[in-house]
Amino acid sequence: MLEDAERDANRGDQEAGEANNSPAKESRPRGKRRALASEGLLQPVKVSKATLYKPPTSEELSQLKETENLFHSNLLRLQIEELLKEVTLKEKRRQKIDAFLHQINALLAKIPATTETDMTDQSWLPKGVKVPLVQVPFSVKGRFHFLPPVSVKVVGSYLLGTCIKPEVNVDVALTMPRAIFQDKDNLNQRYHRKRALYLAHVAHHLAKEPLFGSVMFAYANGNHLKPVVLLQPQGKDAKTVTVRLYACPPQGLFKPCRLYPGKNNVRTAWFTEKGAPTAGEAEPPTPHYNNSILWDLAMEAHLQFLSGSASDFPGMRDGVALLKVWLRQRELEKGFGCFNGFLASMLVAYLLSRHQINKVMSGYQVLRNVLQFLASTDLTTSGISLSKDGDGSLPTLTDFHRAFQVVFVDSSGLVNLCADMSASKYKQIQFEAKHSMEVLDDRTVDGFQLLLITRKSLIHAFDHWPINAEPPKHKDTGSLSFGLLLSPDFAASVLEKGPEADSPEAVEFRKFWGERSELRRFQDGSICEAVLWDATTQSQKRLIPEQIIRHLLQLHTDIPGSAICYTGALLESLIRLGREPAGTGEEAMVDVVRSYDDLSRKLWNLEGLPLTVTAVQGAHPALRYTDVFPPVPVIPDYAYYARNKDRESLVPLAEKPCPVYISPMKVLCHMEGSGQWPQDQEAIRRIKAAFQIQLAELLRRQYHLLCRPGPAYTDVYKDGYVFRLRVAYHREPQILKEVVTPEGMLKYQDTEESLRLELETLHLPFLTSTLHGLQQQHPAFGSTCRLAKRWVSAQMLNDSLSEECVDLLVASLFLCPAPYMAPSSPQVGFLHFLRLLATFDWKNSPLIVNLNAELKVFEENSERSSWVFQNAWWRASAISAQHHKMNMVFRPPLDLYDVLIHLNPKQIPRHLQAVDRPVKSFSRGMLASDAAVKTLAFPVVDYDPVQLYLRELQASIMRGRMMAPNTESLTVPNVAAILEDFEILGEGLVRAVETRSEKWSI
Repeated sequence: MLEDAERDANRGDQEAGEANNSPAKESRPRGKRRALASEGLLQPVKVSKATLYKPPTSEELSQLKETENLFHSNLLRLQIEELLKEVTLKEKRRQKIDAFLHQINALLAKIPATTETDMTDQSWLPKGVKVPLVQVPFSVKGRFHFLPPVSVKVVGSYLLGTCIKPEVNVDVALTMPRAIFQDKDNLNQRYHRKRALYLAHVAHHLAKEPLFGSVMFAYANGNHLKPVVLLQPQGKDAKTVTVRLYACPPQGLFKPCRLYPGKNNVRTAWFTEKGAPTAGEAEPPTPHYNNSILWDLAMEAHLQFLSGSASDFPGMRDGVALLKVWLRQRELEKGFGCFNGFLASMLVAYLLSRHQINKVMSGYQVLRNVLQFLASTDLTTSGISLSKDGDGSLPTLTDFHRAFQVVFVDSSGLVNLCADMSASKYKQIQFEAKHSMEVLDDRTVDGFQLLLITRKSLIHAFDHWPINAEPPKHKDTGSLSFGLLLSPDFAASVLEKGPEADSPEAVEFRKFWGERSELRRFQDGSICEAVLWDATTQSQKRLIPEQIIRHLLQLHTDIPGSAICYTGALLESLIRLGREPAGTGEEAMVDVVRSYDDLSRKLWNLEGLPLTVTAVQGAHPALRYTDVFPPVPVIPDYAYYARNKDRESLVPLAEKPCPVYISPMKVLCHMEGSGQWPQDQEAIRRIKAAFQIQLAELLRRQYHLLCRPGPAYTDVYKDGYVFRLRVAYHREPQILKEVVTPEGMLKYQDTEESLRLELETLHLPFLTSTLHGLQQQHPAFGSTCRLAKRWVSAQMLNDSLSEECVDLLVASLFLCPAPYMAPSSPQVGFLHFLRLLATFDWKNSPLIVNLNAELKVFEENSERSSWVFQNAWWRASAISAQHHKMNMVFRPPLDLYDVLIHLNPKQIPRHLQAVDRPVKSFSRGMLASDAAVKTLAFPVVDYDPVQLYLRELQASIMRGRMMAPNTESLTVPNVAAILEDFEILGEGLVRAVETRSEKWSI
């Protein structure tokens, strides 16, 4: 028993013995050089000139060529080599596993036999163990008694050397004696029930042994007909290994022809408990049932086949290990119908047999070839087979395709290795393989990190259960959850165009869509079946998949809408403007951009300026679709304001609620260069101020716009919005960098003022125009940014993460989304944003956002290797990792603060933008957007008492005005005076100051 494992253990013992004996031979130092060597000092190696300059060998040339063509860089090759070292089992661990397997073998041989009883008489089973199989119907023919296994063999990846950490599983096949079986045990679950009873008896006796820390049942790959026993060691070695015991029939027990895909082995009369079968009625085939028996018969043959393929092929071992890591990171290797490591090994063996890979390939080449095969081969329509036998009596691939959705036949020609896999599961695997190949071929991304390190999580079902519990049923999994990978081009389409009305396909179309299908005439004159969904705003269009799911489930499965929970838009309310049907702001920002474009044209066409306008650029988040709450048109109600006649402006009234907040949108107006521009900083400012006044006058005179000029900017009231125009001169930042040295030399260096001006006049406009283009490519980008900013604000992280910083972080999720696809909904994009904050190595790695793909491969790699980005975002990462409940994500953690300042909602202009939206608020002095009122006075702009109060508090604390000095040398704060000043500074705005700490007692 365990012959192969025993040979490995003996070999390991022999090697260990040689290792222990070798120091004795060399224990005596031989001279000074040997003494230095024994102390572990490295000595210089002298190489002859001929050796130093000899030409590279063919192996070295092959390795260099492979590195250049496949790995793209030495770094990727080194990363893969280190990963393989990390996941490969160490010899010490293998020795522990071998010893554990020997002990299991000894215990299995001691399990006592039982007397023969009917299979329905299970009274012989002790109370502490349950049969790990759902026995429905319970009545079944046959007798059972336990006998020790005739052989116990290690099968699977452990002996092949493809078993990887951290979850080390060793499969052991127990061959049941032929004496416990009778004729026709292939019928009506007799074999499966004997198999389950056999394992139940084994588990009961092993559970009493102190060797094991746990003895559990589990379903093999989620198959309810195939229970296995899981064994783990006791104590600190519990996580060393999990041994899975499989019960298998002896060879030749069943005739293969009885288990072909088209045969029936579960009689309808028995299964439905209706007595005698209906005369003349054909029994339906049971291909999955038949395949489960054939699989058990072929376990040892599969091991022998893989051993032959892996001999003299180290690349297969490494390639399968890499494939297992790839599958595990995508959670494709677990559950019913999974693509596990065994399937990966068999696929590598298939490609080897078809000469699509060869035994000189490296593990990375094997990985690429397997992914390429999966990406380009559809096993749902074109199955493959390892069988080389021309036996015409064996089932054909066509026979397998009739019975199974995915076909991959083993070397015997009898077993479909993908029998349990659904077509949708294979499509998912195929999609992941295609996407992975794109990542591997892209030299601008870190393919190693994205494919083999980054994890793509899915929802787990139950894994195992105690031996004294009833086996889980399908209904025990709870609600059914499934995800949709939507195509951005069609997911938000309100119209589904079908076939022409008189075509044969129209009948199927109407049958599928039911009453939602209707005839419509299209612009090309055709009359076709079509389905029209109810959606006007962008947020409603994102919910079209929900409408489709609810309609189809109700129509075809009679599942009511009350039993369906669609989670694709849980966060929409956080960025919604007003109440339904206002939408989530996309339409509002389109109106803003339309008004801005019109203003740009007016500025270009102004007459009377001494210099022409060379460029008009926006620099406001709303113009790049990322403003959390975009501006809405405001028509002021004069009854809520006083009027400043000198400036033709409105002023808030103290007795009225704070007026609506109007955010001015920055617009840069670049003037042409000319020799008339002065070279002095102050003179440039004065010229720009003159331009501001002239812009206001010309806009008022030529376009009848309400303008309010100032020395630094001009506010323009247009279409209910306020645009803040700033005149820009392209050489001004350069002039601000001019510094005269003591020697009288002129040099250029960055100053705080020049950097600020460059940011305002160059970088922010460029960022706005670039992200505006990104929004056109990815409609979910803007709303994802808005949710991310909403979260950052809720966590009080505004001072650490600016708006522009968040926009760039989100942009990286769309420009380089691997291993995921670019988000097609704001909620998915926001979850990716949280994952980025929580998992990215901010301390040691730079996050490079390659806008417009302007950064080339060499430059990007240079940046990665020479620049270490160190930023203290650990708090953001910790918060994002903890907030996994949607309803808690946007609630600020108030328990971190010692003082809470409660504000008067009457003086909060953005009161309705709270996370917990109030039911009622105050009128804010604005009329309906369609009110026929001409605005003659400039509205109140950028007035938010809350932000003004916060700035005053920060400035006061920085100046030390609230610090009362003590007579001692140390200065201690007067907490009572500080809290009193909080209220004085916020008179009318602050309602109460709450202290939540006792640590100030002095």
